[in-house]
Amino acid sequence: MPDSPAMRSLLIDAMRRHGGVLRRDVAIEICPPHVVDDAVRSAAIVVAHPGVYRLPEATDIRALRRAALAYCPAGALSHTDALDEWRLPSMESARVHVTVGGDSYPVSSPGVRLHRRRGFVAEPPATRERDGLRVVRLEQAVVESWGLLPQLARRAPAIVAVRERRTTPRRLTDVLDQQPRTSGAREQRKLFTLLAAGNHSELEIWGHDRVFSDQRLPRSVTQHRVQAGSRVVLLDRAFLEEMVAVELDGAAYHGSPGQREQDVRRDSAVARLGWLTVRYTHPRLHTDPGGVVEELLDILERRRAQLRRVG
Repeated sequence: MPDSPAMRSLLIDAMRRHGGVLRRDVAIEICPPHVVDDAVRSAAIVVAHPGVYRLPEATDIRALRRAALAYCPAGALSHTDALDEWRLPSMESARVHVTVGGDSYPVSSPGVRLHRRRGFVAEPPATRERDGLRVVRLEQAVVESWGLLPQLARRAPAIVAVRERRTTPRRLTDVLDQQPRTSGAREQRKLFTLLAAGNHSELEIWGHDRVFSDQRLPRSVTQHRVQAGSRVVLLDRAFLEEMVAVELDGAAYHGSPGQREQDVRRDSAVARLGWLTVRYTHPRLHTDPGGVVEELLDILERRRAQLRRVG
């Protein structure tokens, strides 16, 4: 039988193969319990949670998440940890969020924040595998993380997920309907309605709330599709009767020379179809929404007169 140093090496090698984390029941299948205990006493491995060990150098967030799931084998990463695993805007947390069934056995452990949900089973369709880690569905992560995120960052996960076509407002609303007491349910429902209406950025949502909902303006539609030659162009906001397209230019994206050139080519393409394009920057929309409304009213009136003369 190998001596204790050799057995410890087997243990360390096994932990490395498992991402730096191992449960005690697996560890003692590799070597006797006293070898495991000696490794802990000598700090060759450390106790991450009751019955779960990790290597001292395994301190990155994914190792900590692996350790949390090893401690809660009937759980799944949730809330902001799930958001991060879904590659959606999130935030760092002092503890790993794990959701378990309401009658599951784990008790709180430092570094793990348990969320008990009645009827939850850590299997599809309630969960997915992301790079070897079990996580709740994308829609669940978005809805349940709302109250944990800073106020200015709460809408970003849903906006990004819908804009990238990784989910739909309907699917997000369905999850919210199943747990109506979720933090921020009313605000989330409003956001999902705005997303369903085609507002796919904070700037478009701001414009809807502060500009395009003004009762003096005629009805407009979002993300209107026009065929410009061989390409389809999506207009941020379109006044169909007047054939006026309003484009909302985010500071980061539309500020580069390359993007400005693309904007000019795009505006020229839709102009050949008879559309007049009006652009508003992020600072203008935010600092002068009333002025934007007045300007649009004047543009639309002049445009209607122009179209009548042409007709």
